[in-house]
Amino acid sequence: MGKRQESALETKKKLINAVKKLSETKAYHEISIDDITKTAGVAKGTFYTYFKRREDIISVIAYEYFDKTLEEISDDTMDVTDKISRFLNDSARIIENNSLQIAQQWYRSVTSPLDGDTLGMDKIRYDSDFIANCLKCAVDNGTLKEDTPVSSLALQIVSTYYGAVVLWCMSDGKISQSKLVNDFCKDSLSDIINAYRR
Repeated sequence: MGKRQESALETKKKLINAVKKLSETKAYHEISIDDITKTAGVAKGTFYTYFKRREDIISVIAYEYFDKTLEEISDDTMDVTDKISRFLNDSARIIENNSLQIAQQWYRSVTSPLDGDTLGMDKIRYDSDFIANCLKCAVDNGTLKEDTPVSSLALQIVSTYYGAVVLWCMSDGKISQSKLVNDFCKDSLSDIINAYRR
């Protein structure tokens, strides 16, 4: 990596770290771009070199938490139901803890995207791919039947998860997505997956 790329990466990290620092004393929706650039010690225009809007930088931070969850549950000996349940529950908590506005932005970017806005669809793909991979691994290791409809099952699970996210967004946080997701994992997920167990 050249000096220019290193410098760009360092500036981007400064902006991300500024948001993390600011979030210790402010809610994400209270943090302005001026706050971010001032804390990072960069010009306001620099922000737009790396991010289109404030929600994008907060989304990057949220993905750091999602990636950490994936690392924590990457154990191949973990049961497929437990792994998916843990991922869904952790993801719901991460979203609730990070900002209703971020989830609403993801939702808007799917239902009425701005030019080039793939934020919401990227998140749906991220979740679908993880769940499909868990199911495929369970088929490969003989836990689930060979004819398990991996893609269809992953989509069914993701649809239920996103139903909880949408209800949370539409109720402006009054309906707890964490509770809805946890109830789904306790009451239904095992039955859905167990129908395909060997």
